[in-house]
Amino acid sequence: MVSKGYPSTLEIPFDDYYYACLSVLRGISSKFVIADLPYGSFESSLDKCVESAMKLMKLGKIGSLKIEGSHEFTREISRLIQLGIPITGHIGLQPQKFNALGGYKVQGKLSTDAVEIYKQALFLQDLGCSMLVLECVPYKLARFITDSLRIPTIGIGAGQGTSGQVLVISDLLGMLDQKSAKFVKPYMNFSELGLNALNTYSEDVKSHTFPNNETHGYVMKDQEYEDFVELAKHIRLT
Repeated sequence: MVSKGYPSTLEIPFDDYYYACLSVLRGISSKFVIADLPYGSFESSLDKCVESAMKLMKLGKIGSLKIEGSHEFTREISRLIQLGIPITGHIGLQPQKFNALGGYKVQGKLSTDAVEIYKQALFLQDLGCSMLVLECVPYKLARFITDSLRIPTIGIGAGQGTSGQVLVISDLLGMLDQKSAKFVKPYMNFSELGLNALNTYSEDVKSHTFPNNETHGYVMKDQEYEDFVELAKHIRLT
């Protein structure tokens, strides 16, 4: 959505996501990488799930694959774990199911909904997941779940009680000229800085202050230039 302009996480083709993973892996050396199984790459059959997972794992340096959901993907998660692939669960707000969840809204505000999320967390732990992402849930619920589990949790919009935190880098750096979600803290304003830089560049080009020949240009000795001009006189234009 933030890099390729898709309106949601549903549209990206697997090949596009595969290429994005390749780009990330080329840029890191010692980071722990978690790759999503994108929408449409695992739901239709167990065989397709395994095929997609193996393609991503063969890239190397991927520490875990993430699947949104719980009970509905019991077979898929279990099979991947059996194959030795570490799985990260993802509960609470699940962007791939935003239509069914009524949009990008906080999940678990009612006690009955909170109990369901807690059950999903316990189920995924028992199934063998290595860690869980808790997205857009009340911070008290996230802390309770984290304290109750043996596996670590990663929070996004889930308060400070989780084992770790994640933010979309475009939100963190303020790269988008739009209102951020409540849980986002922009640490810079790249959008404004970038626009200012582009506008200044445009003004410098129009006013002929950039490029400056003395500062930004490459030098050719006067004699070499004079020789070139003399040689050029004998070249016919076609």
